[in-house]
Amino acid sequence: MSNYLIELSVTHAVLMFGYWLFLRKERQYAKMRFFLIGSTLLALVIPLLKLPKLFFDSADPETTVVIPLNAMAVGRVTDSSTWNFDFLIWIYVAISVFFFLKFSGSVLYLIYLERKSTYEKFNDLYIRRVQNISGSFSFFQWIFLSDKIDKNQHDYDVMLKHEKAHATLGHSYDLVFLELFKVCFWWLPTTWFIIKEIRKLHEYQADAYALKSYNVDQYSSILISSTLKTNGLSLASSFHDGLIFKRLIAMKLQAKNVSPWKLGALVFLCVILFVVFACSEEPSQQSKDSSGETSSVESKAQGEVFTIVEALPQYPGGMDALYAYIAKEIKYPKQARRLGVEGRVDVEFVVEKDGTLSDVKAIDGIGAGCDGEAVRVVQNAGTFTPGTQRGKTVRVRMVLPIIFKLNDGKKNEDNTTQGIVIIEKIESKNEGPLKVDANYTDGEWSGTVYTPDGESLPGVNIIVAGTTTGTVSDISGAFKVKAGESQDLVLSFVGYESVKLERK
Repeated sequence: MSNYLIELSVTHAVLMFGYWLFLRKERQYAKMRFFLIGSTLLALVIPLLKLPKLFFDSADPETTVVIPLNAMAVGRVTDSSTWNFDFLIWIYVAISVFFFLKFSGSVLYLIYLERKSTYEKFNDLYIRRVQNISGSFSFFQWIFLSDKIDKNQHDYDVMLKHEKAHATLGHSYDLVFLELFKVCFWWLPTTWFIIKEIRKLHEYQADAYALKSYNVDQYSSILISSTLKTNGLSLASSFHDGLIFKRLIAMKLQAKNVSPWKLGALVFLCVILFVVFACSEEPSQQSKDSSGETSSVESKAQGEVFTIVEALPQYPGGMDALYAYIAKEIKYPKQARRLGVEGRVDVEFVVEKDGTLSDVKAIDGIGAGCDGEAVRVVQNAGTFTPGTQRGKTVRVRMVLPIIFKLNDGKKNEDNTTQGIVIIEKIESKNEGPLKVDANYTDGEWSGTVYTPDGESLPGVNIIVAGTTTGTVSDISGAFKVKAGESQDLVLSFVGYESVKLERK
């Protein structure tokens, strides 16, 4: 969720900056309105799209730790609280609820006005006359008019043409959409910018629509003499808008087509954002067993095991809760303390699609009962919230490092050395080094990259050492890149050990 919000924020900010830079002073109001609404929809959709990476793999294999939590000593676990995060969430929800209630109140009030209004036909329009309001405004196809406005006034027809423009052009759809956007993303500065900008464009468009029937001087005179008061309805569009001076200036400016290079720049900006955020899916990896061989039975019968996923498995209550459980349950084996055995035990396990743990085993253990104790505690940890990839639950292989450490000089009553157990951060299992079949000829490296079990691997990041020059392997794992005779290649991919190619 946090990644979605970050990507949405960046996408919307960049697109709004593009609008401010290229379109802000234009007079093609329909195009400007389309870009503002379209860019907001793009900002909502692009982070949801997860397509295969197209050009490069930006992940650094040296930092592919699944859950970045500090190592801790069992028995000295502090009561870590997430109240700060929860408090922020409550603030977020409270403010969002406030804006939603305000939005709902505006809609209900407009419905109330429509119900208490009296109908009046003027030419082809049905007007809703309402008491105790000032001026006129529209909401979808409803055109509201104060009962104090006389139809014989010289500005009556002009006012109705302006309000008819709002209704005909569907301005209320924009306002409702952006008000709902504000409910969810009120914290974005660009949200407030776009609402202000779209309301301004609506008035410009409505003025341009009315000017088809009146000359500029006549329309300007009527606008200036009208009652310039608003009703405080954020969802309504009104002839009596406070942007009078900007509107008067805009009326006198001649509309020109937007320069093709500006439109091209904005399209290019959208494409770049699409490539950066939408085309960021990691290729899936096959699982390996402890000997490094592919487990074909496991893959076919139960589903592929992932080591890098979009949403990681979570222990109920968070990792602090898991640490608290282990701190309570795990014991430093008496045999290990008597023999002075200490070291790290990596407990590997698979979080199944239903959250249960399977294939729990100690890898790179230290014996003396420590391996069995570590496995026992993890096996009894209970059910996790399963991990997800592309919106579907998947099996995820993880590793929990547990360190058994003795306290020098400290003895128990039975003359065994005292010790503590330290739990390090959970990691994804490293799939081993990449395999590369490559050669250097005529100033160019060429070859194919494989997984440790011999399958071709697309999307591998290939960099000329000491430079920013590089490429990625294609769908068949093949690559070509130019390099000097003394320059080496560094190949990297998430979940695998990096490989360095040196010219012999």
